[in-house]
Amino acid sequence: MLYIDTSVIVKLYIKEKHSLNVSNWLKENNEAIPLTTFHELEFNNAINLKKFRTEITIDEIRLVMAKFAEHENKGIFYRPQISWTDTFKYAVDLSRKHTSKTGSRALDILHVASALSIKADRFLTFDERQSRLAALSGIRIETL
Repeated sequence: MLYIDTSVIVKLYIKEKHSLNVSNWLKENNEAIPLTTFHELEFNNAINLKKFRTEITIDEIRLVMAKFAEHENKGIFYRPQISWTDTFKYAVDLSRKHTSKTGSRALDILHVASALSIKADRFLTFDERQSRLAALSGIRIETL
């Protein structure tokens, strides 16, 4: 199973560096993307931060959120069962073992811990620290 960092998901809806690569990848991808409430929080926050920074309008937010909901309804995303207790246990363990070497931030650690919690064996991110942490935890890194 492939776990995708929220920053990759944002690139599907907002034109940023690597957005074309992500869009092309999605067209070829034939497996549903796990979407946790953590992804949902980060996605909503990222979109609303863009509004705060005047990078996007309210109308654009409505379009983005409608497309996001459409994709979930079409099965592009699915909601895996996840134990947040286990996820935070993984996160604490990852922090203790690797943060002093990787410089990982807590939210990046939570993504890797979430991937471990749902038994993902592959990880896609553009964040180098997060990628390194995922690799150290035994998850294969996907590239676009």
